[in-house]
Amino acid sequence: MSDKVIRRKFISIAQIQQINDATIVMRHFIDLSARLLPYLNELSVKELLQPHELKDRIKILEVFKQYNFETFTSEILMGSKILDTIFNTYEAVEKRIPGVETTADELLSKFEAELIDLNKNWSLTMLN
Repeated sequence: MSDKVIRRKFISIAQIQQINDATIVMRHFIDLSARLLPYLNELSVKELLQPHELKDRIKILEVFKQYNFETFTSEILMGSKILDTIFNTYEAVEKRIPGVETTADELLSKFEAELIDLNKNWSLTMLN
């Protein structure tokens, strides 16, 4: 037998709590994006916005500008590139000009598909 001690790295309770907190914040952002991006997309195709729609659009844009995630975070915490998809979708919708072809609808569909997959994974996790 060897006298060498194998040192294992353990994650502390505080680190686990930080990971859980980050995951909760990210899930909230993803769920919020699932509600806001389709509405923002709907507003972006209109030629003229009503005053309340213009206010809604400005508020939604502010929400996305205030979240400062590194997009690789979702890959680490969730095994998904969903943050990349959210931000690509947001940028395409934000820059959309009514009547001009864009990738916004395609990206929105991709986001919705990824969200369905994540929700399945989250449901399975909650069953454990």
